[in-house]
Amino acid sequence: MHPVSLSSFSLPILPRGQRPRLVAPALLHLSLLLLPLSLVGCGVLSPGAPKLKLGEVRVLAAPDANRNSAVVFELALVSDPALEQRLMNPAEKWFGAGADLAASYPQTLRVYHCEVTPGQELGLPSRLFEGQRAYAVFVFADLADGERRGRIEGWGEGGAISFARTGWSLTPRDKKTPAPQPPPPMRCDS
Repeated sequence: MHPVSLSSFSLPILPRGQRPRLVAPALLHLSLLLLPLSLVGCGVLSPGAPKLKLGEVRVLAAPDANRNSAVVFELALVSDPALEQRLMNPAEKWFGAGADLAASYPQTLRVYHCEVTPGQELGLPSRLFEGQRAYAVFVFADLADGERRGRIEGWGEGGAISFARTGWSLTPRDKKTPAPQPPPPMRCDS
């Protein structure tokens, strides 16, 4: 075999009848090794946002909740880390911008509009969370004394969203206490 030089690249010249060694098997093996890395990079093997496990979420409104007015609140399930950071920004006014954000990010932001009247105890429908993946679940409440934002975290056993006369709270259920009977489900629209 005599090499022929083409600038800095050399090709072997094979005698007649001799077959060249195929590089294809080596390239095939290399491709098979790199394929999983490329799939992880594009998110095929990576699960993305974690699967939600919230348990039963109760909504409690005191008899004089929100100064005797219905409470409008929205749940936002966020499956994009950058959008999650944006919604944590205190300057964000949800009830003025929420619908536009949901329309702009239909694949990564799911919004459910809910309402409860004073004196009610209802449960959030489990269908809102079943099979969903999200980095964060935010609750935005439009109260008489202004908008409020809270975040549901670590609620594997469920919890409660409670509205009082002038405030509200988000409380995970204590794992040591037995789960109470579920209240009737409330209606939430997307």
